[in-house]
Amino acid sequence: MKIVQIITKLDTVGGAQSHVLALTKQLSLDGHEVTILTSKGDLIEQALEEKNIKIIQLKYLKWSIHIIDDSRAFMEIRANLRRIKPDVVALHSSKAGVVGRLAAFSLKIPTVFTAHGWAFTEGVKPLKRLLFQYIEKVLARKTSRIIAVSNYDCELAIQKKVVKKTKITTIHNGIQSIEEPSYFQNKVPKIVMVARFEHPKRQDLLVEVLSTMKEMEWELVFIGDGREIEAVKELTKQRDIAHRVTFLGSRDDIEVQLSYADLFVLLSNFEGLPIAILEAMRAGLPVIASNVGGTSELVNHGKSGYVVDGNITTIREYLIRVLESQSLRMQLGYTGRRYFEENFLFQKMYEKTVNLYQEIQREQKVEKEVQQLDHNRA
Repeated sequence: MKIVQIITKLDTVGGAQSHVLALTKQLSLDGHEVTILTSKGDLIEQALEEKNIKIIQLKYLKWSIHIIDDSRAFMEIRANLRRIKPDVVALHSSKAGVVGRLAAFSLKIPTVFTAHGWAFTEGVKPLKRLLFQYIEKVLARKTSRIIAVSNYDCELAIQKKVVKKTKITTIHNGIQSIEEPSYFQNKVPKIVMVARFEHPKRQDLLVEVLSTMKEMEWELVFIGDGREIEAVKELTKQRDIAHRVTFLGSRDDIEVQLSYADLFVLLSNFEGLPIAILEAMRAGLPVIASNVGGTSELVNHGKSGYVVDGNITTIREYLIRVLESQSLRMQLGYTGRRYFEENFLFQKMYEKTVNLYQEIQREQKVEKEVQQLDHNRA
């Protein structure tokens, strides 16, 4: 197949970016021809420049809303699609999902939109939620299929009447397995959070909680970059815990960094199905995460970790429980690792995704044949 993947940004590390990179590499290895359309910027991974893969950086595709640039991005994407003539266009992230679907629809090219968390989910401001719900409802009519990365997102879209049941399916995120972790334990428990310093992530909330636990032994490591990083650094100073917090920035050795940790925490206002949690489960780490989006589909509360609300007292309670018991950390981490191996391996996700692409390709072929027959009869 000839496939075009469109994503708004490929210069920052995030769940959607990791998903697109892994998917593209495997599609290439299996002989498919893949082109990625993305915005201008330093690519997070140059290794994609290999056989069957091409990256085109678009001048006008940007994260922020800008009517003139968005119109130019539509024409830019449309021109590239007309030249490439793909069998399927796969879209990721809100902006690319809007502009890209309209461009592909105008050329009658079948599309698959992967919702890595809806912009009309709980935790989003009410007015913005209603606006994006309406936009997605309109766009769903111009989309061949929609992939939700969690059952939560799939059911939400159906419940809000954004898309018909026949057009949407759940394909959980998946990542490659690694060797069995060593379940390394530090003398002073090390907490790690891997996330961009951008809305909706809540590194600030974790800092606030830990600042009420100064009497306990712990170290905190933040991995990720973003516009809010300086504000969080300042907050650690204000709460007098800066000496216990390390900011590693964006890293390409997440697997190694997780192997040094004892506990993974991800606090956020909303999520799709966080790949960072999958990486933590793969590493055999217990997980404490906000109960938003598909998080509860990953973390079995009380068995592999704990899902929490945004209440500082509740988060503190579970942090203390896990930090105080090394045996509990090992038990939760071991259970999470087993659950990951059984349900969230990359190959399973990949096969379901490719099958969906091929199904759409076949439907398009049948539709063209029917149109040709009707034309001949006329």
